[in-house]
Amino acid sequence: MNRSHRPLRRGLAALALAGLALALPSAQGAQAGGPARSLAIAWSAQEGAGPVGETARAQRSDLRLLAGWETEDGGRMAGLTIRLDDGWKTYWRVPGDAGIPPEFDWSGSENVASVEVLWPRPVAFDLFGMTTLGYKQEVTLPLKAVPVDPAKPMVLRLSLAYGVCADICMPEMAEVALPLGGAPNRGLAPIEAALAALPESPASTGARLAGCRLTGEGDARRLEASLRLPSPPRGPLLAVVEGPEPLWFEPAALTAAPDLGRDAMRLSARLDPASGAAWLDRTALRVTVLGADRAVAFEGCEG
Repeated sequence: MNRSHRPLRRGLAALALAGLALALPSAQGAQAGGPARSLAIAWSAQEGAGPVGETARAQRSDLRLLAGWETEDGGRMAGLTIRLDDGWKTYWRVPGDAGIPPEFDWSGSENVASVEVLWPRPVAFDLFGMTTLGYKQEVTLPLKAVPVDPAKPMVLRLSLAYGVCADICMPEMAEVALPLGGAPNRGLAPIEAALAALPESPASTGARLAGCRLTGEGDARRLEASLRLPSPPRGPLLAVVEGPEPLWFEPAALTAAPDLGRDAMRLSARLDPASGAAWLDRTALRVTVLGADRAVAFEGCEG
């Protein structure tokens, strides 16, 4: 499932539309009837092409691709850097109470079977009294590209639709491209720094997520679970629950649960009524606990 293409929740749609309405006159100045777009693309499929693609300029941000290095399984580690103008921010794959999640279109790529986007720990910030999740100034998203034919070079071509916000919110769109071939570029610091900022796995921290179940009826349905965090991130903590479609969860509450043991917490997240009638596949749940210095990501829930 491509989680980056989820529809906006009802709670954030109103804010996004209000921001877009304010921003559209500026965006339409760049391209009538659509988001601000940049088509500054340069690539060469020749072996040994450089490690950094040409920068694409949108209204309030710049994009570029980084070539990275070959992986042990025959794929390629690459990166996408988004540099934002002063005072502007963009969003994590789950924007929070409000925001515009990015949508990635790799369909123009050559010899590319799949691209997995990895997400460094976002920061929480306030937007008109709501908690949103994302990045300010600059972020590099690591990319895992898998070739169709490992014997042939890959060319990444990305069309990215994303949102940026300051006092207003506006849509942006940019297209970038870069061949992935030639000598490895292991020393690309932005990709390595982003990989170091990924959420930690439970196995590395001794954390445990268990007992996930849906409780209640109708609009009162909630996900309930227990959590063990022997080495929690520095607080305050924020938990984000992602479920398989059509399950959408509101921001989760975490409370101490000493009756369940040392370092135990209870997690409770309201199920958006728009999810309709659905059953819970525990193996497809993703829960990310965000702190001020680190994050822990759970993929699936124990029974």
